[in-house]
Amino acid sequence: MSVSGGHTLSRFDGDLGKFRTLVLEMGRRVIDQVVLAADALSTCDVAKARKVIHDHRRVRDLDIDALQANAGLYAIHQPVARDLRFVLTLSRAVYDLERIGGEAVRLADIAEGLYDYQPTVRECAILDDVARMSEMAVALLRRALDALESEDVGLAVQVALDSKEIEERFKAALRRLATFIMEDPRNIRWVIEATLGVKTMERVADHAFSIARNLIYSVTGKDVRHVNVMSLEAG
Repeated sequence: MSVSGGHTLSRFDGDLGKFRTLVLEMGRRVIDQVVLAADALSTCDVAKARKVIHDHRRVRDLDIDALQANAGLYAIHQPVARDLRFVLTLSRAVYDLERIGGEAVRLADIAEGLYDYQPTVRECAILDDVARMSEMAVALLRRALDALESEDVGLAVQVALDSKEIEERFKAALRRLATFIMEDPRNIRWVIEATLGVKTMERVADHAFSIARNLIYSVTGKDVRHVNVMSLEAG
């Protein structure tokens, strides 16, 4: 490679590293948002809910910075082949993280709306599933981001393989919530809000799966929507 080519490659690596750093920082911020929003809803804590809404501005700023970094990579370097796939993976991760941040704000809005009702201990118990599902979704998102940071396709495959189990757990949570209405129809408001919270966590998990699937495509060139994920694990 020529000297100029070496400089070009070095600059691409540097710009790509900055883009990846922005995406991972956005991921960390979004995780904090989801954790705080789920806690706000589970405890009907309006102060935490308002902090989520207020701090979302930083997530938006990182989203803008990441999009600008992404555009710069295309304009200056015009990546191809595996480099192009990884840039695409990062840009899609920005989209997924932006959507997760929106889900956190939506959860905080629900928590803020419930504040005036001052729930009883029993009513708060109905919201427990939101906290449990939040722990699962956040753990999944952390693993997906770890895979993205290290370009670890094996870890990404493990995340993708968890999709069925997570789906079943979300369905079980919804069935459990339905029993509260059968026990006492007056629980309906709390069951509705808890159901919205659980569904929000399900969407967070879906975005984590998306990050993992896109990384698998980046590294292997295989779209996991059209191949058996188990075969990737075996390979």
